[in-house]
Formats: sequence, structure tokens, C-alpha cells
Amino acid sequence: MGLEEKLIVCVAPTSNFHGKEANPALPYTPDEIAEEVYKCWNEGASIVHIHARDREGKPTNDPDVFREIDKKIREKKCDIILQHSTAMALRLDDLRAGKKLDIDAGALSIEANPEMCSLNTHLGCVLYRGIEAPTIWTRSWIEKHAKIMLDRGIKPEIEVYNPGNMEEVYNLIDKGLLTKPYWISFVFGMHRVNQGAIRYSPKNLMHYLDMLPEGAKFSVLGIMDAELQVGVLSILLGGHVRVGFEDNIHYKKGVLAENNAQLVARIVRIGRELGREIASPDEAREILGIKKKV
Repeated sequence: MGLEEKLIVCVAPTSNFHGKEANPALPYTPDEIAEEVYKCWNEGASIVHIHARDREGKPTNDPDVFREIDKKIREKKCDIILQHSTAMALRLDDLRAGKKLDIDAGALSIEANPEMCSLNTHLGCVLYRGIEAPTIWTRSWIEKHAKIMLDRGIKPEIEVYNPGNMEEVYNLIDKGLLTKPYWISFVFGMHRVNQGAIRYSPKNLMHYLDMLPEGAKFSVLGIMDAELQVGVLSILLGGHVRVGFEDNIHYKKGVLAENNAQLVARIVRIGRELGREIASPDEAREILGIKKKV
């Protein structure tokens, strides 16, 4: 890991929280998502982090929808790395009716057998449009799904929301449930809507780097204005970056981004200007130790 390593850019083009009411350009359908991903891939993105929505535009964990999205992307001859979210679909009607989030439902996306899946390590509570929804990813849940991904040859993207979550990373390593290089994603700015998450500051990122286990690589994602700030610092520190409408719908304060590709193009340009070449999907696979799936 260093400035000589090519920069991996991940894009998260749609969201589990907000929708077209926040930015009309946010994609919902498999066709919309595939087209957006294709544009981002052309601008230099090598990984796509995918959430799915049903025909009504509501978040869903249906693995068949994930399969359809993957198929549509591949039909465009796009070799971007497919990464599925394992977060539970936030459906406002269900939460208003008093239904609890189904932690296991989020893991249904693993069934579609992508190259990567997110693996959350956080015991928290999401505040979603005035409703508190606990997100109880327990240690046993984390271990179980790390083992499923290991057995299926799926690379986990380990999402860390606060320094205490690093203990779950060490636990997985100690139990042989991760293979090097470990891919750790530091989440900044979720403190506004997720109890237990932390805000972005340069010191917070540097503290994480002091905690990285040997054999780990890191990426960052920042919510709203933190997206660009933490992304640039990560580039300078030899890390990698995620951008996209899931995290930030604006190009600059008060100005909506035209599309996800605009955000990818900016971080790619900055990366190159700071001396980091951009990794292609196959180069990203080599860096992360991912075997390409046909």
C-alpha cells in the first residue's frame, strides 16, 4: 500500500435511504442502474457497490433483482467488479408499521454470487425519517456471513463505522475467516443518521490507519461534504476511494450532481493530478486478490 499503488475507485450509484426526491438522476431500475454503472466504468470506476429497488422504487433485498442488475451490467460488456450491499432494505412503510429490520434479509444478496459483498461490523441504530431502527450485526452474525463469503469465494468489503468495530476485524482474522489482503472501508459522516458512527476529521482517519492489521488495504467513504475531503486525504495516504449518490448527491454545496459519472470523473482527475494512476477492474482484482468470475 502506497502512492505507487494504483487507485481503486468504487461507485455507489443508488441508495438505501434517499431516492429521486433528493436527486432525480438517482437510478432505481436495473436498466437505469446498469446505464449509470456503464458511464461510471468509462470514467474510471473499477468497483460498483449495489443496492436494489423493487418495481415501485422501494429498497429491496430480493436476490433476483440483484441478479437482474448484474446481468444488465454485464450485457453492456462492462467488466466492473460487482459488489452487493448486505444492508437491510430500509422500507419506510414497514418501519412506520412497527416492523423491525430483518438483519438476515440483507444477506440475501449474497445468493446472487457477486465478486464482493459488504460486511458490516457495527452495532448501531439508524434514525430514518424520524424512526429509530436498530442495526444489530452481532459477532456471531458477522462470523457466519464471513464464512459464507469465504466458502463462496466472495471478497468481503468490511465496513467500519467507529474504532471499536476494528475489534471485529481482528476477530475475523484470528478465526481464519478473512484472506489477505483484507479490504477495509472506513465510513465517515454517518453520525447524523446512525448512532455509533463517527464524523470525518483528518485525525480520525489517521487513527484508523494506526489500527490497520498487517496485510490490510483501506478505502474510505464520506457522507455529503465529507466525500471529497476524506477521498482526497485517502489518495494522499495511499488508500482508495468510494463516491456516488448513496453517499453524496451534490457536486458542490447547493448544486446537485448531474449523475454519478460526474463524481467519478472528478475523483479520478484529482487522483491522477496527485500522482495516482487509476486501477482498471482487472488491476483492482489483482490488488485485492479476487478471482474473476465468468
